[in-house]
Amino acid sequence: MSSLNLKKLARFSGHDGPIVLVIMDGIGIGKENNNNAFYLANTSFLDKLKQDCIKMNLYTELRAHGTAVGLPSDEEMGNSEVGHNAFGAGNVVKQRARLAKEAIDSKALFNNHKWLKLINYINENGKTLHFIGLLSDGYVHSHISHLLGMLYGLLDSNIKKVRIHTLLDGRDVPPQSATLYIEELERVLNNIMTAGEFDYKIASGGGRMRVTMDRYNSDWNVVRRGWEAHVCGIPERFPGYKGYFFTAREAVSQARIIDLDMIDQYLPSFVIVNEFQFPIGQIEDGDAVIYFNFRGDRAIQISRAFDEEAFSEFEKKCDPKVHYYGLMQYDDKLMIPKNYFIDPPKIYNTISDYLSAEGIKQYAIAETHKFGHISYFYKGNRDISIPGEDCVEVKSDPSETIREHPEMKAYEVKEQLEKAILSGNYKFLRVNFANGDMVGHTGDIDAAIIAAETVDKCVKGIVEVVNGLGGVTIVTADHGNIDEMEQYETAHTLNPVMFAIMDSGYYNMYHVANKYKINENLQGPSLGNVASTILNLLGYEKPEGYLDSLINFI
Repeated sequence: MSSLNLKKLARFSGHDGPIVLVIMDGIGIGKENNNNAFYLANTSFLDKLKQDCIKMNLYTELRAHGTAVGLPSDEEMGNSEVGHNAFGAGNVVKQRARLAKEAIDSKALFNNHKWLKLINYINENGKTLHFIGLLSDGYVHSHISHLLGMLYGLLDSNIKKVRIHTLLDGRDVPPQSATLYIEELERVLNNIMTAGEFDYKIASGGGRMRVTMDRYNSDWNVVRRGWEAHVCGIPERFPGYKGYFFTAREAVSQARIIDLDMIDQYLPSFVIVNEFQFPIGQIEDGDAVIYFNFRGDRAIQISRAFDEEAFSEFEKKCDPKVHYYGLMQYDDKLMIPKNYFIDPPKIYNTISDYLSAEGIKQYAIAETHKFGHISYFYKGNRDISIPGEDCVEVKSDPSETIREHPEMKAYEVKEQLEKAILSGNYKFLRVNFANGDMVGHTGDIDAAIIAAETVDKCVKGIVEVVNGLGGVTIVTADHGNIDEMEQYETAHTLNPVMFAIMDSGYYNMYHVANKYKINENLQGPSLGNVASTILNLLGYEKPEGYLDSLINFI
């Protein structure tokens, strides 16, 4: 790590009041039409804020997707993990998705000593290799091409028996697209099995928000359902849904009969059986399991269930002893999981590190759904306490309530943030409002409109408090979501996000402009430029390695 000493700006000593970064999660700048919940909403304050900042030349739009945030190509949507990495790191970080793609495409993964050791064990002992993960091409938590690449790698290694436990998306991809990915996977499995005496099949699955992929300990029942389906061969069963099926497509179809509008992310768990009605992929002692998601937050809890000998979060109906691996390590502090193939990106010298070294007190707050983003991801994928920084979590209600209560915990977050601002204890504060993203993922445009209006009210209150203290509020977002919601669209977008600086002292009593404005010479500004901008507003030069500031002094 380099020195954390910051240099003072020669022409600007910083503001007397606090600097507050407001991240409106999932609110991008899209086309002004009837599919854009943010456009349809009554966001009078944010509309005026934008116009005022444009007049003062303190407004621009930022790239928040693709290569601008370290993803493999510009076809990939941004997401909260990579967005908050960029905010904190001050530059473009090669993300987990790109690291995974490079390792698999180059076949470096298959020469990894850990991979070779596992392959040798399976071949020598005739065991089954199981994959668990999100089956889609959303590139937020996983990508189907990674799974397919590993399947062909196993074919080359003569692994005879593979079972795949599919988590269905409908969140980062179209809401009812599960069968498309199932069919693509089945085509590859059929091709593999025609190549020789190979037994590669789908064994179980379910929607990601109902099965396996909980995060931040929100609802361990989600993980329990996954464990029972994937490991024990026990699905959910209720009137009209038998839980046991001959194919994954049959399971999805049966769920659709019960509820024609059911989004893939909420599909109940299912188990695939043979002609004798026995599960074809129940995990047994000595088997190997690979969790093929690359992103960490929704991988930690299921990894704990496999790794921890004294696990107690739910009662296991079966508990085979297996060789468990993550595609990556999902938590380096807690060493979760114990075994993994690819090292995750490490980000040091974040803006939090620099400000801490300067003795600047910091404050961060979000509700549970986004707390890990405003803390762990923002701090460089590190679960650490930084001296002088307080991170506060407001406990979220269960995910199932979001559609009916799109306000979520925004007002509680706002109130606690305002108290922290007024306390005078903190010079730099940051907040994430989860509504745009979390409600956008439900696909309900009416709920998303309420979410946008809720965020508008919260930002208004924060700006008024900051202005009263002679401070600066930066209003931006990490990626888009509710800005495109055609036909229950639930995924993120490729749209840019707003970046507005509301400086309470920008004009003095003589109406003379302050000494900075948006740097119009920047080509393709992105989220990674925000950190240097914050440092400038605090009176510091950007450190070596950071992207240029979004402002320049005049």
